[in-house]
Amino acid sequence: MALPQFGRRDSMDLIKFDNVSFSYETEDENGNPKTEKVLENFNFSIEEGSFVAILGHNGSGKSTVAKLTNGILFADEGTVTVDSILARDDDTIYDIRKTVGMVFQNPDNQIVSSIVEEDVAFGVENIGIPSDECRKRVDEALKTVGMYEYRLRTPSKLSGGQKQRVAVAGIIAMKPKCIVLDEPTAMLDPSGRKEVIDTVMKLNREEGITIVLITHYMDEAVKADRVVVMDDGKIKLDGTPEQVFSDTNKIKSLSLEVPQSTELVSRLGISSEKTVLNFDQCADLLYKYLLKDNS
Repeated sequence: MALPQFGRRDSMDLIKFDNVSFSYETEDENGNPKTEKVLENFNFSIEEGSFVAILGHNGSGKSTVAKLTNGILFADEGTVTVDSILARDDDTIYDIRKTVGMVFQNPDNQIVSSIVEEDVAFGVENIGIPSDECRKRVDEALKTVGMYEYRLRTPSKLSGGQKQRVAVAGIIAMKPKCIVLDEPTAMLDPSGRKEVIDTVMKLNREEGITIVLITHYMDEAVKADRVVVMDDGKIKLDGTPEQVFSDTNKIKSLSLEVPQSTELVSRLGISSEKTVLNFDQCADLLYKYLLKDNS
């Protein structure tokens, strides 16, 4: 099923990929140099203020896309533009990373200080923000992610979800327009996952920060405005969660799962005008179905 493409109005595009190709230099089993092409003539754009979830199995290219938006990697061919800045070499990294912050999978790898508020202040201090403004930004960031009361704690004593929220606070204290999160909940328990995703949704809905979420959890992806499914370096599906997850056969053919509620309704053979994406929608549909069946 062909789905509509989002992010096509250039005036609103915060991030834009034009005919981007990228390869990793690796070695084969005999230790000989080998080039592994991940993206080829890849086109993609993200509108400012949107919440985009990118899905795909390991090796699909989704994490490469994330790293290209932040200047961790640079395109071999084509262009990546971030807020009208061409991401092409080390000279542009400073401006790129002021615009796009990145949160990684393991929160322990992002903690650099022994006190929470000092960790959040680290990046802000490094870009030369005056101490009074730095203090204000740190406090505001910790309050935004619900970690202000832990500001004098030692990060090692925090839960995984709390550590990840501290990492997010460190990014938003830099006041970026966009935050890219590369599987930020992969190492967290369900409680920690909920903490992080609730924080991400708040940043998007209330602060207007553009969110790009790389994930393999379908229940996280359904909370986005737009879902992009990648496979073999290409975009296979692109649309609203309702549009993307309505094609359950296509999702499964790409070695991905569909949301549990969507799968349950499909297996029960219950028809619905809208794609069921969460437990509340599922419960409501089942209730109406049972009432109809018993009437």
